Amino acid sequence: MYMKCCNPDCNAPFDYREGRLIRISKAPLKGNATEMRSLVEHFWLCRNCAGVYVVEHEYGMPIKVRLRDTASIHARSGNIVNAA
Repeated sequence: MYMKCCNPDCNAPFDYREGRLIRISKAPLKGNATEMRSLVEHFWLCRNCAGVYVVEHEYGMPIKVRLRDTASIHARSGNIVNAA
């Protein structure tokens, strides 16, 4: 797990009390017993980045940090919560 925000442009140190913790499951290689034990990776966005960015993951690819949809950013700033 990252010990800082997974946004490459941010250096906020990890604080489990704030931000968003993301768990991503990964598929093991066939027959690899060592990798079978570590099927979950953890990533963290700090409080500031979690309000603006989301973590995207596609099978077999590294994670990507991208901007949230603008509608969802405006909804958060108006204290309206969208169901996800």
